[in-house]
Amino acid sequence: MKLNKIQIYKWNKKYEKNKSFKLKKLILIILLFYSFYNVYFNQMTFGELKEGISKNIFDIKLDKRENLTEKLNNMLKLCNDLSSGELRTVMLLNGKNYINKCLNESENVIEYKKKIKPILSVVIPAFNCEKTINTTIKSIQYQNFTDYEIILINDFSKDNTSDIIHIKKKKDTRIRIINNKKNMGSLYSRCIGVLFSKGKYIFPLDNDDILFVEDIFDFLLKIAFNFDLDIIGFRGIKMENFRDDISKMKDLYNYNLLDNSIIHQPELSTWLISINGHFATHDVTIWCKCIKTKIYRDAVYKLGYDKYSLFVSWAEDTIINVILFNIAKSFLFIRKYGIVHWISIETASFVQSNNVKLFGELILLEMIFKYSKGKDKNYAVECAYTIKRVFGIKSFSNNTNLIYFKSLIQMINKSSDITNENKKKIQKDFSFFLN
Repeated sequence: MKLNKIQIYKWNKKYEKNKSFKLKKLILIILLFYSFYNVYFNQMTFGELKEGISKNIFDIKLDKRENLTEKLNNMLKLCNDLSSGELRTVMLLNGKNYINKCLNESENVIEYKKKIKPILSVVIPAFNCEKTINTTIKSIQYQNFTDYEIILINDFSKDNTSDIIHIKKKKDTRIRIINNKKNMGSLYSRCIGVLFSKGKYIFPLDNDDILFVEDIFDFLLKIAFNFDLDIIGFRGIKMENFRDDISKMKDLYNYNLLDNSIIHQPELSTWLISINGHFATHDVTIWCKCIKTKIYRDAVYKLGYDKYSLFVSWAEDTIINVILFNIAKSFLFIRKYGIVHWISIETASFVQSNNVKLFGELILLEMIFKYSKGKDKNYAVECAYTIKRVFGIKSFSNNTNLIYFKSLIQMINKSSDITNENKKKIQKDFSFFLN
């Protein structure tokens, strides 16, 4: 499947046109069901959450009297228990067994011919990943939840990636392939995959990641649907070699930074950013999340084709996360391991030159300023100082980056939401960019 600018332009037009229609539809639904509201409201509560420690599955049932907050707290407590001490070791061993199953070449090849209406869309940019993509796909196919689609975006790979994924597609009708006409990078590829997705939720995955347990889809979707979450996060493991034992498994981030509760707006929009204006390291990535498709698609449209069609290969996950966490209404982090992440230079769809890094940071600065609200726009000032400190004035020898940064500094300086103190600092320390 090949894309062009006309198709994407039509998508944007269709998106804008459907906004008013969706609002009218929502109002009609509210009017139709308003008379039934009081009758059903008191009956719609959630039942017990039965835990299965051996498989780490929650059996969520409807109940008429149980308190939602109490049950949510019980669920989070169980997740905390499962992620520490002896139970954590059991979880890691179970995960290691699942990894070995995916790595085992003698395992039967998955064949799936049944037509489905997917609930989940797994979006994977694929670039020069012939050594890893087969295992990544197998880790999805061995899941006990089957109502998903796998969207593979072949980012103009030069190895045998294309041949491998097309062979997999012939044996599994849930696999869909999009071919980029040239190497566009992971930001563009993932955005296009999201626009093509049919599921209710998006599960972003890298082409060298492996799912860690067989029930991660089932687990996340039960919680996401029952609590109507826009974004649900989970734990990840990093390994240098997937064949290493559990002693080499390390947590991706310091998850103690998370406070184990559903975060809503307006706190959610600034939750990603710490008080010094730097992003919290536990959530700058797009993986280790399950995201409602509508929210993710809205974020893609807000970012805009003129941005994601550029070759952005630095801070690309953080860029989309800034928008996601500003438009999402709810986020919950679950202390359950879901993926194993392996950073492979061979499969990285980018070149990290200094100019490329700087360009990504400048787009990030624009998104922070554009989507922060009120006084939170002052975080953009801290971000600007970070860029200047890390890259230095000499890095702006590239005329495009220089013009871009100048326009951003001038825009920040003119904003009425920026404090007088910060404006004075900008006028003093960034005078070169204000002329």
